[in-house]
Amino acid sequence: MRLTARAVRVIAAVAMTSAATLTQAPALAWSGGPGTSVPAGFEANSVTWLSAQRGWVLGAASCGTNACAEVVGTTDAAKTWRLIGTVPAPIAESGGRPGITEIRFATAAVGWAFGPYLFRTTTGGRSWSQMPIPGGGKQVLALAAGPTQTYAVVADCAWGAGLCPQPLSLWRIPTDARSGWARIPLTLPPNDAADVAVFGTTVYVVDAQEQFGRPDVFYASTDGRQFTARPAPCNHHAQGLSLIQAVPMSATRVALFCVGNAGSPAPGDATKSVYTSANTGTTDTYAGATGPAGVTAQLAASPSGNLAVAALSAGSFLYINDTHQQAWTMVKGLSTSAGWNDITYVTNSQAWVVYRPADLRGTGQLWTTHDAGLHWSVAKL
Repeated sequence: MRLTARAVRVIAAVAMTSAATLTQAPALAWSGGPGTSVPAGFEANSVTWLSAQRGWVLGAASCGTNACAEVVGTTDAAKTWRLIGTVPAPIAESGGRPGITEIRFATAAVGWAFGPYLFRTTTGGRSWSQMPIPGGGKQVLALAAGPTQTYAVVADCAWGAGLCPQPLSLWRIPTDARSGWARIPLTLPPNDAADVAVFGTTVYVVDAQEQFGRPDVFYASTDGRQFTARPAPCNHHAQGLSLIQAVPMSATRVALFCVGNAGSPAPGDATKSVYTSANTGTTDTYAGATGPAGVTAQLAASPSGNLAVAALSAGSFLYINDTHQQAWTMVKGLSTSAGWNDITYVTNSQAWVVYRPADLRGTGQLWTTHDAGLHWSVAKL
């Protein structure tokens, strides 16, 4: 199984099994309107937070005979949620049609919906416009929205084309979009998944290559413009692990997630190790490994250094490390392989994750914790 960090669902496999090609997103419309209640049957797929008070959820809801991609939001720390707007594209389906899977906001007004299509809002999610993919690319594999700049990793092959033989490309655009996309000249080898993360002006880009027999590609920038190669801890600390994700905790502190050795010690198991760095990845410290259950996985880190991992194989698992040392605890072990997406800390104690994402034809539940991941509950939307 391929190891990716673009949500705890194998987006790469979705792209390889779909026979669809990337075309203009079909126009869909919700019969309600902004400010109305969350649509009945809304199934969450992706969640993003600007602060502990303001967040948005992208999900699927029925509109006539179609399924629309709806955006709901809160401005009162999830006490209430309301329909904000509709993205005129479907939620992409695993092994089926393309569309969008992820949502990220840079400011209260400017946000993006992507994967593989690309949409932008400047109205807080009330209205959305489809944008050309930078450089004439065919898919947005990853996107990180910062207060001043937004970054996107682009693939040149269409959805459903399998592993693209062309190198990936990294682009940036001012969040206020006073100018267009500019390409950042980095060497990003071919891949079907990537990771980009931003904290203020600090940016990280990961292109996992261990599965191809090459060292992982890992870049960091402290100004969002000039990037420097960093050592991938997975490649020099362990065998068979690949760096799949960088999670900033501050302008200089970052957690690095290594996954590999799938099927060991048993089917459905993998090694999932975390390293932390206080100097944007120049050096790192081992922060332990989760239990073996789960192959595809995603990491979250709080400002204080609390860590959480959502993992998926034959079951769905949540692990936490709130010791700031190396000890990890499994806090959820579910027998269903329903999957997770967008595990995210918004404070040192509060975190969120989507369980059973809609693009896996799941029920799309939003889960939350208020004790740094020890206990989780379903949030009412």
